Amino acid sequence: MRLKGLGSAIVLAAIGAATAGAPAWALHLYGDDVYPALQAAVTPLSNTVPVPLFDAVLALAIVVTLAAVTRGLRRSWRTRSFWPIARASAWILVGAAALYLWFLLAWGYNYRRPGVESAMAHFEAHRSTPALVRRLAELAVTRTNQLHDGAHARGFPALDAVPAELIDSLHRVELRLGRPRPTTATVPKRPWSAPYMRAVGVSGMLAPLFLETYLNPDLTGPERPCVLAHEWAHLSGFAPEEDASFVGLVAALGADTASQYSAWLFLVSEAVNRLHPVTQQLVLTALEPGPRQDLAAINERLRRRVPWLDRASWVAYDRAIKSQGAVEGVAGYGRVIDLLLGSDVLADEGFTP
Repeated sequence: MRLKGLGSAIVLAAIGAATAGAPAWALHLYGDDVYPALQAAVTPLSNTVPVPLFDAVLALAIVVTLAAVTRGLRRSWRTRSFWPIARASAWILVGAAALYLWFLLAWGYNYRRPGVESAMAHFEAHRSTPALVRRLAELAVTRTNQLHDGAHARGFPALDAVPAELIDSLHRVELRLGRPRPTTATVPKRPWSAPYMRAVGVSGMLAPLFLETYLNPDLTGPERPCVLAHEWAHLSGFAPEEDASFVGLVAALGADTASQYSAWLFLVSEAVNRLHPVTQQLVLTALEPGPRQDLAAINERLRRRVPWLDRASWVAYDRAIKSQGAVEGVAGYGRVIDLLLGSDVLADEGFTP
């Protein structure tokens, strides 16, 4: 009876956590004290384990679920009773509820914290106009052309590298956004789920249960710094995609030449995609052969996606993060342009409204 009562309590706690809003003071406590302390304790431990722990837990959960269902079906067949499969289903529900609570406490509550705009000293949402987006696209093309040779001469980080200049830049961004405790960097891991990441075009992910960073092994060199900075921004507690993209970009722009090139190359695509097709062509005519080749290599990687699985995956992910309070869902990826234009982070580049 005690075990059944514990299982019921776990399920009820998960339902309550999913449906009830957390008070502002609790989110403040979680964001300022609980999560930073947890991240500083968990990440160094997960860094010492080469195995992708999140993938291992998912694999174990799948095996246990299949075994429980198989056993329940066999017992139901032998006893001609529905109860064995019902009990198996109940314990599977308890396991899922426990994993969800683990996710929330380890990282998921970051979705419910105020967005990055609230931490900026100056932000004006009305700045995101077509004319300013075009100016940003033109600046991105110019800076990409200028940085290409130096970035390639310096070289891009390996998939398992922890670029010191990039993490130092992230710490500076965190301080500017009111997060004084620096994030402990994760060592990127090669995930067991790499075939799935390839099939759906996922560049990287923060594995939340053990606060690990996974990168798609097929990432081109010029992509890696920007993708890694994005995942480290998630690790810092910026959960919505638009917030992580913004923080990651600002961190990359303030780091070494390879990271800067990676960020500007990303912005070429993001800003140009916001323009009218005719304007896109006009802006891209200034892009030199080197950056064009890098973008072509990225597009070639993305063409290897499996269309039906790609669509299904993004629909599922969109619903999942919206259920946690990320209003924009996957559309938040594109909103990074609005955050950049509404802030003053590009003032050092001479970019002002």
